[in-house]
Amino acid sequence: MPVQDLTPQLRTRLSRLEKWVGIFVTLATLLVLVGLVFYVHQMARRKGWYVVKLPYYTFVDSAAGLKVGQPVKMMGFEVGEITEIEAQQPGDYYDVYVAFRITVRHVGYMWDDSKARVVAGDFLGNRYIEVTKGTNGVPSYLFNPLIEVDIAAAQKYVGSTNFFFAQEVLDASKTNFVTMPGKPVTAAALRQVEESGVRMLQFMDKATTTKWPTALWVPKSGRYETFHRGASKGYFLPPDEQPALTERLEQVANTIRTALPNVLDLTNYVQKALTQAADAAGRADELLAGARPLITNLAAMTAQLTNGAGTLGDWLLPTNLNAQLSTTLTNANATVISANLMLTNTDAHLAEVATTLNRALEGLAGITSNLHHQVDMNTNILASLSKLVVDSDDLIQGLKHHWLLRSAFKEKKTNAPPSGTIRRTTSPKDSSR
Repeated sequence: MPVQDLTPQLRTRLSRLEKWVGIFVTLATLLVLVGLVFYVHQMARRKGWYVVKLPYYTFVDSAAGLKVGQPVKMMGFEVGEITEIEAQQPGDYYDVYVAFRITVRHVGYMWDDSKARVVAGDFLGNRYIEVTKGTNGVPSYLFNPLIEVDIAAAQKYVGSTNFFFAQEVLDASKTNFVTMPGKPVTAAALRQVEESGVRMLQFMDKATTTKWPTALWVPKSGRYETFHRGASKGYFLPPDEQPALTERLEQVANTIRTALPNVLDLTNYVQKALTQAADAAGRADELLAGARPLITNLAAMTAQLTNGAGTLGDWLLPTNLNAQLSTTLTNANATVISANLMLTNTDAHLAEVATTLNRALEGLAGITSNLHHQVDMNTNILASLSKLVVDSDDLIQGLKHHWLLRSAFKEKKTNAPPSGTIRRTTSPKDSSR
């Protein structure tokens, strides 16, 4: 029915109903839009769309197992994701360029000694990037205002608690660092910097912290460079790449395939050694079978040696020889006893002879004592004896010259040459003279 055919009352009621339906549809639409916005907001928070992420990049030899959107991990946590993977130009030192972003809350762990490790993820060849935590060095990004002034203007920052050095400067000998990022400003350090030839210095204001980084550390130059959001590739992390598990398994398979012929040769050698061992065992059995009679005889001999009648002593010394040895030992024992008795009697005789000799010596000592006493008592006895000896010598000499007794004192001839002139034998030439 057309609306124009309705009564005024019905048209009034219908217009009110349309108004409420429009309000309901409008409220429903607003609720759907609010829910959609809330959902998108929650998903963005969950996915980190509102979290500030800073760019980093590295290089790898192969992009196998890596893909854009893959998470980047540090200490087991997801701290970012891969944003770009591109092949380098032919002839470049590196082959593949990989860019990724890390959330700002984890950037504080990234120092100049951090690295990008490419780690195997599973057995299907997937890999992921794991950044290592810095331990000692300079932060990769600076979240403080950065200023650069000359040496003269830097004097006003001496002893400041807000401004610190923001670059590395070597001394005049180029061996030691005079300044490093974060080191306080001193007059001695500024003097050494001036001696090294540096005229411009960078300083950071630690009293102020910014949401976005103000500078990017450049290890090659040892100073910070201004960070331009969206224009810089980010901070370079040295790569530490590991091959995928598939490549490792392929290397293992190649190694096994190379070593398999050697293993087969080894099994052949083992089989040959076992065959030789079996032959040696058979020969040993034959040898044992041949030695069995010898073992039986040895057992019989040892059995005879164990009883009383067939001992080894009876074999070496028969019964008759044993009896003769017993008789000989008995006679030798008797002889020894007799010799002992003779020695005892001889000792007794020697004792008697010694006693008799002692007595004779004592008598001789008495005679010499009496003679000495007589000589002492009669001093003329020696003169008489001397005269007696002289007279006796004269008597003997006279008897030697007497014609009747001369033959009695005649000397016997010897082989000695006759006394007198010895005639020297001369030659015929001497005799002719």
